[in-house]
Amino acid sequence: MTGPAPAPSAALSTRALRWLEFPAHLAVLNLCWLAAALPVVTSYGAGIALQVALRAWREEGESRVAAVFFREFRARVRGSLPLAAAGLGTLAGLWLSASFWLGAPGPLLAAATAVLLPLAVVTAAVHLTVFEVAARSPGAGTGRWVREALLLSAARPARCLGALLLCATWAALLWRLPQLVPLWGVSAPALALGAVPARRRADAAGTLSAPS
Repeated sequence: MTGPAPAPSAALSTRALRWLEFPAHLAVLNLCWLAAALPVVTSYGAGIALQVALRAWREEGESRVAAVFFREFRARVRGSLPLAAAGLGTLAGLWLSASFWLGAPGPLLAAATAVLLPLAVVTAAVHLTVFEVAARSPGAGTGRWVREALLLSAARPARCLGALLLCATWAALLWRLPQLVPLWGVSAPALALGAVPARRRADAAGTLSAPS
């Protein structure tokens, strides 16, 4: 026998709480990321912890999102430092190169753009994919994250381009509405980028990853 059906008012209250929980958890995780990423070089580890916490919440029903975030941040921040240094170094190099070539004559500027723009797109796509890979296999290590990210980026160029367009669109929105930054500035796009069914991620990992 089944128990009595919940009263409509109780079901409505439960649904309302779930709707309120959604932006609240995103805001909490966003504040956690901002605090952990403050030294800048730790932003990579904070991004990995953010994706792990989001996955635990959305797929496993874990509501203690701040506890999961800081647990994973402490565990992953040291291993993520080489990736953070590489990412910041690449960003600085691209910025300096772009600043230099902007003053070049037209043909040279066009040639530099043809080289630098694809390089920037590929680099950004790989770094975004690293967060997804690290969230799925947080203990795999930096080398494994990078190898899988390269394979997944090559196998899914359309998805990578879509992720970059999503991030660019969200950044433009934040530029117009900076009050959203402390609430959902990073957590909202991180949730969108990680919103791939778990089975699809597992199938991709099984197809593309070398056996450990």
